[in-house]
Amino acid sequence: MTRRKPSSVMRLLLVVGLLLSPMLSGCATTGAMDTSAGKAKNVILFIGDGMGPSHFGAAWFYSTRVLGKNLRMVEVMNAGHTAYLVNDTADAIVAESAAAAGQIATGRRMTKGSVSMAADGKTPVQTIMEIGRHKGLATGLVTSSEITDATPAVFASHVSHRSDEASVAEQELRMRVEVLMGGGKQFFLPEISAGKRKDGRNLLDEAEASGYAVVSDAEELTAATGPKILGLFNMGNMAYEIDRGATSEPSLAEMTAKTLSVLSRNSKGFFAMIEGGRIDHAAHQNDAAGTIRDILAFDEAIGVAVDFARRNPDTLVVVTADHETAGMALFGDSREQLETALTAIQRAKASFEVISKAFGKSPTAEKIKEKVEEYLGIQINEGEARTVANDTIRKLDPANRSNPYLHTLAFVLRPYLCVGWIGQMHTASPLFAFGMGPGSERIKGLLHNTQLFDVIKAAME
Repeated sequence: MTRRKPSSVMRLLLVVGLLLSPMLSGCATTGAMDTSAGKAKNVILFIGDGMGPSHFGAAWFYSTRVLGKNLRMVEVMNAGHTAYLVNDTADAIVAESAAAAGQIATGRRMTKGSVSMAADGKTPVQTIMEIGRHKGLATGLVTSSEITDATPAVFASHVSHRSDEASVAEQELRMRVEVLMGGGKQFFLPEISAGKRKDGRNLLDEAEASGYAVVSDAEELTAATGPKILGLFNMGNMAYEIDRGATSEPSLAEMTAKTLSVLSRNSKGFFAMIEGGRIDHAAHQNDAAGTIRDILAFDEAIGVAVDFARRNPDTLVVVTADHETAGMALFGDSREQLETALTAIQRAKASFEVISKAFGKSPTAEKIKEKVEEYLGIQINEGEARTVANDTIRKLDPANRSNPYLHTLAFVLRPYLCVGWIGQMHTASPLFAFGMGPGSERIKGLLHNTQLFDVIKAAME
């Protein structure tokens, strides 16, 4: 592939363009009549972990220009209401997932790392899912990361720090959440069974004894009938969408469809939180193709919910993010350059996670060149490969769980993919929130993410 020169266009102006283009172009997309008045019997909350406006813009451009179709998220925008969202926490301007998602779940400002706990670290704060449970609603939590990870955890558990995932697993089952799906099987199993529980308990056996259908792959999920399902499809996080074809894991859309099928049997309605959890992880690694593919998988799940809501107009669908990760931005001097780059993204066969494993320890420049061409279809030069090779000696950054040399790889790939990153950490970027259905009329203007709790609570009353 011919190497292209980096763009000289200022990133700031391009990001502004990204923010506006999807919304303006969406005006040409047919939207349904807004049916926001009345009470919501069902609530489906989608959280794209780490998905900022520029991530959305990149996925929208990719979907419309390469795949030839609009995002289902745009349907929600056109059929309902949209707001900008800020998410600063009790102790930080730049939020991490436990505090940020916890603010959506509780309506209170949270502190870093705490899971739906007051500032003293000892007092539980009631969550919107617990309120729904008290109203007799069925409940569900679905994610492509670990079901015990911060975002799902804040809706159904209370622990002083998000790292206590073994306690989160126990509490999610104790709350009797009807549908739990994602990765994280290790926190349900004792150490003797290759798990991470130090108390010797096997929560899978306990869940089965209490009426859960426990499933571990897509085929078993299809066959499961409920009324309660515990789907744990990986010991750790589920596979990135770009890598999922080599596994037996279900897609986020398939998990969403099963969740809605099970929960909708409750005559009083339901509350479900569905997370695109691996968007954040791919962005931390500065993996453009991995990020976009996981956003598209998230969007397919939203499409399942939109179709359900059109059949059941007493359903509130809300789509948002907990925070933005890594400052992803498309850039380019011309339509031709950008479309060539988007096509290059389409050729990617694997995530940076898979590619980094293929590099192995202390890879040579030649091996890096070989693997980049094999997995990404891009021919980098010797100097670029050497730049990456020289950086592989750096250790894993515990702050963002990403290999620093992957940021170097992403920098080397900039002229080929026309995607830039400011780093590998979270940012304070404002976010989108949009919704359709009863109560969505309250989603407007500039909101703090604690106010999404109020929006959902009011719709349920």
